[in-house]
Amino acid sequence: MIEIIGYRIYRDKLSFLTALPVLCLLVFYYLRRRGEYRLKDYTYSIGLFLAAAADICLEIRNTTVKVLAIVLYMLSYSFYIATVRKEAVLGISGRELLSVIAQMLLLVSPVLIVFYKIPSDYFFASMIYMVFLALLYITALLRKTNKSSYQWFLAGAMSLAIVTISEIYFSFIIRFPNGSILIKTVYNFAQFAIFMGIIRTYKNFYPGDEK
Repeated sequence: MIEIIGYRIYRDKLSFLTALPVLCLLVFYYLRRRGEYRLKDYTYSIGLFLAAAADICLEIRNTTVKVLAIVLYMLSYSFYIATVRKEAVLGISGRELLSVIAQMLLLVSPVLIVFYKIPSDYFFASMIYMVFLALLYITALLRKTNKSSYQWFLAGAMSLAIVTISEIYFSFIIRFPNGSILIKTVYNFAQFAIFMGIIRTYKNFYPGDEK
């Protein structure tokens, strides 16, 4: 809510409020896990930090900086993948494999249809970004963990895909009133859902939590 209000007031100026939701998740995660940090905690924290840096870069009206933002999001996803990599199981049945392929085609087809509309300045970075987003989504699909963690993380990955598709269409294909606010809302939900997907793997992140 604070970010959306800040965007409405300062939409023609650089607003660092855009990174506030992700930074809040980072601080809260650190405070809850302080003294118990392991490799998984470091990779997720780095992922959140990179996402916050990308959020800020995306607000700067400069093509080079926006490309940098795409690269930072890409790196952020790679650290999210690293955080849950041990939970992803590659041994799946033929039916499950077909389901994964079908979902991936559903994910990338809206982007591939309009890829030629993306300006050349963003083209190469966007292609690599889509690879990392696809890997994140596949990882979310292949995770073997408790139901709550699985559903939250998958919802987060799916929401990031929706954000990406919306960003491309609203920026280069169609004009949608208040599209930026919609994208920011879904993006913040995506980060929160991934956060929930990760903390639900811990038994005692909250008092009374169970795996």
